[in-house]
Amino acid sequence: MLRIIFTFSLFYFFAFNVIGQTQPVTFEELKELQVKDSKPIAILIMTNWCKYCHAMKNTMLKNKNISQLLSDKFYVVFLNAEEKKDIFFAGRRFKYKAGVHELARELTTINGKISYPSFCILNYKNEIIYQKDGFLSPDAMMFILKKVAENAI
Repeated sequence: MLRIIFTFSLFYFFAFNVIGQTQPVTFEELKELQVKDSKPIAILIMTNWCKYCHAMKNTMLKNKNISQLLSDKFYVVFLNAEEKKDIFFAGRRFKYKAGVHELARELTTINGKISYPSFCILNYKNEIIYQKDGFLSPDAMMFILKKVAENAI
């Protein structure tokens, strides 16, 4: 009996913790998802070695308000700028070249420079509507997400 109660308690705890959490998708999944429900795409371009990248990722996943807004109004993609596999997105194939993935280079280049983390929002036509290099505080991220969600470009 104790085992059943314990099992039920674990299920209950985990089931309610998952609700409202940001569920990242891949670029390959976006085409099908956009057909079902057009939403802006929030992309965090990061690397494995960047501590600020991981801090922003944690904000997106663990900050309750940001995570909820992302889940409701956006598709979320985490892009490792050093990803070695090809990515097919928006009718093009992007490859890893010279230490940086082509898609990361295209989404992060601002004034000829690439920096990590970079945060980019695309509209449903896959056009860049917001681009920022460097760390975004939770307050700044929430402000930007709310503005984009309100305008739903």
